[in-house]
Amino acid sequence: MTPPWRTATAVVLLVVTAMATVAATATAAPRRILVDTDMDTDDLLALLYLLKLNRSEFDLQEDT
Repeated sequence: MTPPWRTATAVVLLVVTAMATVAATATAAPRRILVDTDMDTDDLLALLYLLKLNRSEFDLQEDT
């Protein structure tokens, strides 16, 4: 018979592994960003900031 602490450790490791797997596979919907620009300096800086972000984090929409 195995000691109780060994069984408890195995259960905790199993639960932590399951939680990490679920958290890693969960995908968040990208934020929708609408750009309305008059091509002034502040708009240029906002577009440059967007270029630094991960493309999977946002869905860029434009208004021309």
